[in-house]
Amino acid sequence: MLCLGACLLPAQAQEDTTQQSDSRLVALPIVFLTPETSWGFGAAGIYTFRLPGEAPDSRPSQLQLGGAYTLENQILSYLPFQIFAKDETYNIYGELGYYRYTYFYYGIGNGFEDYEGELFDLSFPRVRLNVARKFWGDWYVGFRYWLDDMQVGGLQPGGLLDGASTVGQSGGLLSAAGGFVLLDQRNNVFYPTAGHYFELGAINSGSRAGSRFDFTKFALDARKYWSTGEDAVFALNAYLEFNTGAPPFTHLALMGGTRRMRGYYEGRYRDRQMAILQGGYRFPLFWRLKGAVFGGLGNVSGEVSGFQLQNTRWTAGLGLRFLLLEAEQVHVRLDYGFAAGSSGFYLTVGEAF
Repeated sequence: MLCLGACLLPAQAQEDTTQQSDSRLVALPIVFLTPETSWGFGAAGIYTFRLPGEAPDSRPSQLQLGGAYTLENQILSYLPFQIFAKDETYNIYGELGYYRYTYFYYGIGNGFEDYEGELFDLSFPRVRLNVARKFWGDWYVGFRYWLDDMQVGGLQPGGLLDGASTVGQSGGLLSAAGGFVLLDQRNNVFYPTAGHYFELGAINSGSRAGSRFDFTKFALDARKYWSTGEDAVFALNAYLEFNTGAPPFTHLALMGGTRRMRGYYEGRYRDRQMAILQGGYRFPLFWRLKGAVFGGLGNVSGEVSGFQLQNTRWTAGLGLRFLLLEAEQVHVRLDYGFAAGSSGFYLTVGEAF
């Protein structure tokens, strides 16, 4: 199945020159076409800045605002953010959003290899909040909170979601809190060419937080970057996710999408446990353009002890990068990923990892 992701028009980008010298605003129109939504239209922008009193060479904070409406009366609105304060002593990041959208569901686990998928409707407000403070060197420790108030509908009669007792098939409030440790030694948050990134966290959803669902999620995200020449970089990413209890099907470990195993639709494979290893090489072409090649291996399982080599899946792909903001190294990313029987285009701001 071919999935076409959002396509930024090559129309003129507007950079706000009225801002102070270390603040930048770029906005672009969006047009996209997907099998589940038909045509969609909207706009997206990124605003980079430094809080008053921050050093000129400190990491810039960022706000990314986007919104879209489709011909199927669907809405996407999102505000990812990252704010550095007090000489990077504090690192606050997350997302606010509201989604009313149609998604594909392919079942849970590895037993639906040839299934073409079924559509379902999902609408929810979203809160993702992470507040971290440095405690030693470049290490942070922090608190995180998630909230999704999900309404599920449009189930296919006789389909997997309609006919099975799948956790979350009737929606409900998910409220979860937890903590994490973070090491961020990347030389640039938008386009790193050297350094390390390591995040290990756990979050618990249960009645004490007002949630309908009882589960705990553990996740490890480790990245390493090597500079191999002028503006060229090799990046490696390992991602592990483990769930205990009874997470809703919407919050299982999801393989695919714009960040993990590009080439698969997000959620093409989902289960309680997931392990992914992916790498990429990005290199200069000319002017503001860069090229990229990437690939990955991934596996999902119901139990930690249940991973099987035969269920390991691969992806590979090619990409282009366009430099939007030179000082901050903010790029627009266009990738084409492919896998066995699946492919997809992905266009967004920032790197997959």
